[in-house]
Amino acid sequence: MTQMWIMEILKGIGKMFLHPIFYYSIILAVITGLSRVKRERSDFHIRVNDPLQELRFLFPAGLLIGFILSIITVGSGLTISYSIVTMLAIITIVLSLIGNFRFLSPAFTIGFSFVFLFLAKQLNWNLPILSGHPSDNSLSGFIVLLGLLLIVEGIQMMRNGSKKFSPILRNSRRGLVVGAHQVKRIWLIPVFCFLPIGPLTAPFEWWPTFDFGTSSYSFILVPFAVGFQQQIQSTLPQLAVKRIGKQVIALGILIFAIAVSGMWLPILSIVAVIIAIIGRGWISYRHRVRENAAPYYFTPRKNGLIVLAVIPHSPAEKLGLQTGEIIYKCNGQLTGNKKEFYKALQKNRAYCKLEVLNSEGEVRFVQGALFEGDHHELGILTVEDRKKWNGNEAS
Repeated sequence: MTQMWIMEILKGIGKMFLHPIFYYSIILAVITGLSRVKRERSDFHIRVNDPLQELRFLFPAGLLIGFILSIITVGSGLTISYSIVTMLAIITIVLSLIGNFRFLSPAFTIGFSFVFLFLAKQLNWNLPILSGHPSDNSLSGFIVLLGLLLIVEGIQMMRNGSKKFSPILRNSRRGLVVGAHQVKRIWLIPVFCFLPIGPLTAPFEWWPTFDFGTSSYSFILVPFAVGFQQQIQSTLPQLAVKRIGKQVIALGILIFAIAVSGMWLPILSIVAVIIAIIGRGWISYRHRVRENAAPYYFTPRKNGLIVLAVIPHSPAEKLGLQTGEIIYKCNGQLTGNKKEFYKALQKNRAYCKLEVLNSEGEVRFVQGALFEGDHHELGILTVEDRKKWNGNEAS
């Protein structure tokens, strides 16, 4: 029996590599990285992070959480049908074509998949792409998974979404050049679920925790593509993303609680889907309204040079400079703009001493040696860096 379970687990892993979302997510991540680099070069004549950054976020960040979720789904005996897997893949691809990764939130991918499958079952649509209609319990279990994945989305925002922001330059309503940050992530969360057909049978009398209307099972490792996209201009990007992440986690906990109740009262599954779609949309809407109403954070300052971004592996990164800090003195000279900063740097090409205001308004001193070949402006990007990049310039 143990050998059979191991073989089915291996087959389930193999099914993930046959799933189109697995490869589609890789393509999306690569295209997103290339597009980001093109925009960064247009704004700053240099790329900030390499084009494979999004691809590196795609897999490792989701493996551990996927493993934890799999323990929950396997322990509860969560069973989904092939029609659910198929519809989820179709909806995920369609929503990704909008171009905004916030629509790859589980609230939308799973939510709209549920709506379509529910209507197809109620109206008795016979579609060739769907191998029959899923059971009510299978649909209810699907929404339990929605709640769990919303919690995962919020956790991923707080853990990985608040790193490696991409700086952008834009024109304010007054026509001034201001800075902002964009975070655009896609995570692949592989989760083990059961299919309602196969050689496996219940190993314990108490299992599965919920009755999904089947007595035979097989494994499938489903790759869930979870996306997030936001632009931040009114505050430090990590603060805004963590705030949104907390709100999404709270929404996920609420949806999970309602969805579990829906295993006994199916109408609650519908309620959970409605709340998830509206709630996730409301979180994004409130952020956008807040951003539009608040003043820009990254604007030219009279008291110094505000750091919009730090180029990786540059002297600025080695010195520990952070996004949002204000450099008001360099080598003893006041630095009201980039020109003054560059002039002060030339006073000592071998050593640099900075006086910096951090995000709490406290003064700190930063100093270190400079070497031949180091970036001539330490590797910091500011709102004064708008230049026209041409193909002859390399990063």
